[in-house]
Amino acid sequence: MTDLLGDTAGLIVDWDGTVVDNGRRRLDALRQALVPYGLKVEEDWYTVHAGLPVRDLLRVLAGERELPVEDVVRASRQRLLSGPPPEVITATLELLEQARARRIPRAVASSAAAVLVHTGIERLGLNGLLPIVVTAESVGRGKPAPDVYLEAARRLSVAPSRCLAVDDAPDGIAAARAAGMRLLTVSGTTLVPVT
Repeated sequence: MTDLLGDTAGLIVDWDGTVVDNGRRRLDALRQALVPYGLKVEEDWYTVHAGLPVRDLLRVLAGERELPVEDVVRASRQRLLSGPPPEVITATLELLEQARARRIPRAVASSAAAVLVHTGIERLGLNGLLPIVVTAESVGRGKPAPDVYLEAARRLSVAPSRCLAVDDAPDGIAAARAAGMRLLTVSGTTLVPVT
């Protein structure tokens, strides 16, 4: 792998779609949770909005309709937690391993629920690679606001401008950019700089 770390002092990665390839599982779980309410989620729409915290995503999806957001969130999470562990994205895993070998501190900055991220890390045995987890529940605003990335940098004790962020979703990329971080994204099976 090309040296993507450069002079990075802190590595901060998104979870869904960046560390784990679980977009299809998340979409399917959400679709199933919405069946009782007659709402459908198109894949293209979901791809654009996948970086939002799930409650924000559901509010956008519902529009003017009444939707018991907490019930949908609970049903969707239960499907994800009871299913098989997600698949890891090899390129991100390799970057995390390189960072660990160089003693570069690492963190997750995700809009996913803390229970999903922590459970995924445990099930995949990634605790040593990802010792710090920041989710939208940890801060005032989720992505596209920069809060999760800024909080992760704070917990790493690294200035945001010295951090490298990795995110796959438009809202996550906007959040990392707003935090003033150098940025990579997932492109197929590789990581590429975002300019």
